[in-house]
Amino acid sequence: MRTVIDTGTYGEYLHYGLPLALVSVLGPDGRVNVSTNASITPLPGSLSRLAAGVLIDNYTNELIAKRGEFVVNLLTPDMRGIARQCGSLSGVDTDKLAVCGLTTTPAQHVASPLIEQCPVNIECRVDTVQHLDELNLWITRILAVHVRKDWTNGRGGVNLAMYKPLLYAFGHTFELGPMVGHSGI
Repeated sequence: MRTVIDTGTYGEYLHYGLPLALVSVLGPDGRVNVSTNASITPLPGSLSRLAAGVLIDNYTNELIAKRGEFVVNLLTPDMRGIARQCGSLSGVDTDKLAVCGLTTTPAQHVASPLIEQCPVNIECRVDTVQHLDELNLWITRILAVHVRKDWTNGRGGVNLAMYKPLLYAFGHTFELGPMVGHSGI
């Protein structure tokens, strides 16, 4: 027998364990907005792509529509408070970088910057957008993935012993547990 669960107001209880990220996007006034997002996933195929769901009423959505690019910055468990602040404040009237003590560094391929405190940063350029009720699903091409030096394995990849993302699942945050396999699916 099964029980039907509440999906939450914005489907927050549908998230089944994805990395929590800050989306950084440069505004037309030169200010950087950062927004917490748990609706980001890589897409299969020969091109490196990523999909990000952003609520239409969100200021970040407006900036992505104008700029056509953004950076996904993965959070670590010690950054949970930053995730909460960036997810509850509006970038329209708040400098979230200053409030959260975050610093930026230039990206290689987009004008939107990387968040220095995040160990993994993914530069994205929008290919297309799907309008879904109160949500825009931004389909992007991944232009570059940056990994902090202490998180690299020395062979162009991520040292999985160091990889400790902040995960969001069923309305709660978690740390990554131990590895249970050493190969692809």
